[in-house]
Parts: sequence; C-alpha cells; structure tokens
Amino acid sequence: MKIRHVFHLPAHKQKDLDYLIRLEWWNLAFRISIVSILALVLGNSQAMKVAWLEDMLSLIPPIAFLLAVRFRARAPNKTYPYGYQRVTIIAFLLTAMALSSMGCILLIDSLIKLMQREHPSIGAIELFGHTIWMGWVMIAVLIYSVIPPVIIGRLQLKAAAKAHEKTVHADGKMSKADWMTGLAAIVGVLGVGAGFWWADAVAAAIIALDVTKDGFVNLKEAVSDLMDRRPHLTADRTPEHLEEALEDELKALPWVIDAEVRLREEGHAFSGEAFVIPDSDEHLARRLAEASEYLTNYDWRIYEIVVTARPKES
Repeated sequence: MKIRHVFHLPAHKQKDLDYLIRLEWWNLAFRISIVSILALVLGNSQAMKVAWLEDMLSLIPPIAFLLAVRFRARAPNKTYPYGYQRVTIIAFLLTAMALSSMGCILLIDSLIKLMQREHPSIGAIELFGHTIWMGWVMIAVLIYSVIPPVIIGRLQLKAAAKAHEKTVHADGKMSKADWMTGLAAIVGVLGVGAGFWWADAVAAAIIALDVTKDGFVNLKEAVSDLMDRRPHLTADRTPEHLEEALEDELKALPWVIDAEVRLREEGHAFSGEAFVIPDSDEHLARRLAEASEYLTNYDWRIYEIVVTARPKES
C-alpha cells in the first residue's frame, strides 16, 4: 500500500500557524470569561439569555480548531493512507451545524415569547451600599463581552488568511461582527427599562437570526469542501484558479503537448491529479515523477499532485 508522506508547512507558514494557535488560546480564555460573567447577570431578559447562549456557542470554533490542529498532525498510516487533513473540515462542519441548529432554536424561542407577550422584569441589586438597576450591570457586562471578540476577530482574519484556516476565518468574521449582537442586547435591556416589553424579545430574535445566518453560511462552505469543491480563497470565498496556473506550468515543459489539472481542498491543504499528453514514451516514468514533485512544491498549500499520462486523441 502506498502511504502519503507527512505534510510539512514551510518555516514561515509554521510561524503563522503557531501565532494563530496562540491567538485561539487567548480567544478561548476571553470567551470563557465572557460566558462566566454573563451567566451571573442573566436575570429574566430573553436578549441576555440568547447573547449568553451565543457566547457559549462561540467556544466551539476555537476548541474545534485547537483539537483539529493536534489531530491532523498525525502521520498517514495503513488505516488512513491519505492522512488526517480533512479533520479540519470536520471541525468546520461541526461548528457550522452547532451554530445553525442552535440559532434556529433560539429564534423560534424568541418569537414564541414575543407572541405570548411575555413581560420581562429587570430588578435592582445592592452594590456598595447603593441600590442599582440591574440593567446597568447587564449593559456593562455586554460592553465587556463585545470588546475582546472584536479586537481578536480582526487579528483572526489576518492570521487565518495567511495560514489558510477557514475555521478560524469564519470564527473571526463572527467575532468581528459581535458588536452588533452586543448592541442588540443593550437596546433590548434599555427597552425593557423604558417600558417597552417587546424590545427584549425583538432583540433576542435579531441576535438569534444573526447566529442562524452565520451557521448556514458556514455549513454551506463546509459541505462544499467535503464534496471536493475546487480550492477557494480563504477571505472572499472565490475560486483560487490555481489549476490554470499549474496547467500552464505543465504545458511549458518541452515534452508535454497538453495538460489538465483538477484540485480539491483537504482542510488547509490542496490535493489533486494532473493529466498530461506526452510527446513520446521516452523516459516517461521519470518525467511524470519529476512533474509531480515540481507541482507539489509549486505552492505551500499543495499536499500532493499525482501526474498521469494519457494518450493522444485520435
């Protein structure tokens, strides 16, 4: 059985990945602190509950990524001769499924409470000998829950694009937009304080709708990768067009008459096949092996490209 070699990142890309891993540990630590603090001030607010559950869900992407990075580093073996690269896509898929399913549940729950005309109450607490409306405490906590994710989200987008890590890039986009979630929850709390009972449920529905949208967008992306879609850019999700560049490289070889290449994504790496029409059978095995090695080293994201000869069309 032919088993793949171990996939190694170039030194500069390994530094990018190491930085991304450290960033995700910081992200996870801040997320845990946010979830813990929000849990203390939930009260009867539906918006606060949905914001808290959204932050609970936000723990999944960094955990999934950190586990996937460790797992995919395993060397290919007889059971998994192609290696463990796709574990990153599986982590991406699980994250998207959790977001979309929980978003739908939260959206339905919020709409039901809106139709039932539930009137949430936000009480007061004693703090340092003074009676303070609980809503101000909630707002202060919500502001804290927004600041770290927005800052880290911007850093994630840049780092994930360099390391071609879609799981982190998707998480970064959600983190960067977290200010909208926090703002919606703050408006809901202030609305309740002003006597608008419906403001809380509406804010919760808006947050849930945003969670659902993020989930389905990422679910579509993850399923597409599992279906061996051609490689797409990390940032704007448009085709890489790497196949065309590789075909041009092959056609430039003196012994190649024509060539076609197909690629697929395997997490952060690309693999595929190249089909060439040689001008003769002379030294063909060596030429194919050299072409395969050349294409594999063409881009740091390419794991393996198998080059196969096919006869001329009559």
